[in-house]
Amino acid sequence: MTSLRESKKRATRQAMSDAAARLALDGGAEAVTVSNITSAVGVSPRTFHNYFSSVADSLLHYTADVLEAFAEDIPTAFPGEPISSVLELTLIDALDNEDMELRSLHSLFKIGEAMENLSHTAEEKKKFDSVTHRVIVAFQERYPEYSAFELTIILNACGSTGNACQQELKRRCEMGRTPSKRERDELVHHAFATLRGLV
Repeated sequence: MTSLRESKKRATRQAMSDAAARLALDGGAEAVTVSNITSAVGVSPRTFHNYFSSVADSLLHYTADVLEAFAEDIPTAFPGEPISSVLELTLIDALDNEDMELRSLHSLFKIGEAMENLSHTAEEKKKFDSVTHRVIVAFQERYPEYSAFELTIILNACGSTGNACQQELKRRCEMGRTPSKRERDELVHHAFATLRGLV
């Protein structure tokens, strides 16, 4: 019974943190409110506050969850590929699956921008920095030729590129021109080729 109760709690927590992330992705920081989160999930504000101390805390839970999962995947994702290709192919996979897209590193970059506009406690910031460090360490183990500083630059550049792709795809959809799988892939390849052309 305890296990079932804990599973339900985890599912509720994830549903709310994912809802917060989706709101941030679609509407920016101003869209991430307790009211919008609870409406999306179908729970009460009281339930939200039983799990999270703030809206920022719910996004932090999402962020930590995605980064921890990503850190575990880094050693084996797309063997033999350079780091930019790993991030490029990861984005292509994510765009093929809406749930995966929400929990992708590239969506996280956009959501991270929204988080910068929200207030955080020192404890929340410390937790975020700790999980981010795990991702850098995982990449360093796979690509020891890069320093932590260089990896931070690469991840930020690729994150911005992925974010630009998502925004362009959203723009096309809003214009009534929903891109096909081939068109999505071509856009991502073109975007990352443009990025590589800068160096």
